[in-house]
Amino acid sequence: MSDVTVIGLGNMGSALARAFLLAGKTVTVWNRSPARTAPLESLGGVAAASAGVAVAASPVVVVCLTDYTATAEVLGADDVAGALAGRLVIQLTSGTPKQARALDAWVRDRGADYLDGAIAAWPRHIGGAEAAITVVGPQATFRQAESLLGLLAGSVTYMGTDIGHASALFNAGLAYFAGHWLGFNQGAAICQAEGIDPAMFGETMAGLAPAFAEDMRHMGSVIAMDRFEDPESTISTAGADIARLLEASGDLGVGTAFPALAADIFRRASDAGHGAEDHTAVIKVLRSV
Repeated sequence: MSDVTVIGLGNMGSALARAFLLAGKTVTVWNRSPARTAPLESLGGVAAASAGVAVAASPVVVVCLTDYTATAEVLGADDVAGALAGRLVIQLTSGTPKQARALDAWVRDRGADYLDGAIAAWPRHIGGAEAAITVVGPQATFRQAESLLGLLAGSVTYMGTDIGHASALFNAGLAYFAGHWLGFNQGAAICQAEGIDPAMFGETMAGLAPAFAEDMRHMGSVIAMDRFEDPESTISTAGADIARLLEASGDLGVGTAFPALAADIFRRASDAGHGAEDHTAVIKVLRSV
């Protein structure tokens, strides 16, 4: 029997299996497209003929597929579901809290233990100090898997027993990155329209990372304490800045969809009477549909 099975060998799943192998673990791998197993076999991985064989091969099964629908399809096959009893399933596929809770119940009904996790890293970071994984589930089950998960990431954080919380935190982080990706590319488009090197823009923004980190801590604290009345920057001020961003984008002939969305949200916050409050008070209009 191998130490761990990895189901799903996309870029992230392959990185997980590779990290286990490089740490000296015996690893069984399975993927719908068998060609994905070859690089891992060259490192000592064992390719299973089927998902059912892969699950039966190890006490711990790490799943990293495209989504929870794919996970349900793979684990729901008769030969796989029948092999789950007595196994520990660690789901590292991205999904929603609702999906995590449903899969947890399904897996436990088949006699297996379950942990739900969220990866905060690119595949190239897996196995290194930069990677972070957040895990939820029964504490005793987490302790059983902690050393194994530690081979994948420099930071492994246990968030408690609520099985939806790892996915919730992942989606919260994704909300931040969605704005980050859109905002950076909006800025890069403005730079290109003005003949400024986007690489220089990237270096400039990277240099502001400490200030961004401080602002994130500030916003989290303000929201947690519900104290929006002592602002350094207000909804009105930030909203006016974003309105100018919208105007500048239009003047330069670059896309306005992103700044228009941001301007509308800040305008709604101001219209709701929050104009003099901390810019973080925009959450008051984001909390509801």
